[in-house]
Amino acid sequence: MRCRPRARYITGLVFGALGLLLTAQLAVADSFRCGRKVIRSGDSPASLVRYCGEPSYRGRGYADVDTGDGQRQVKVEQWHYKLGERSLEHIVYVYRGRIVGVEVGRR
Repeated sequence: MRCRPRARYITGLVFGALGLLLTAQLAVADSFRCGRKVIRSGDSPASLVRYCGEPSYRGRGYADVDTGDGQRQVKVEQWHYKLGERSLEHIVYVYRGRIVGVEVGRR
């Protein structure tokens, strides 16, 4: 019977650590690193190409963007980057000549 409080304590620690890891991932989901440069929302697509090269694929789609007068769903360009075989794919959203978001994709 003594094992139950200890098991609850350990389970709480595991879920707490998992929550911190997920929160940390969400915090950096709006940027990614190309070499020494960190690409963020607000950067220009020219600087993105300068530091990361041309995207492997360019597409179009819709995304929720803060346009100054609130969030709206607008048509954006989607630039897909996969910087290495073992790296995650990053999808960069470009709207009106500015990077408005970065999404982490699959391997």
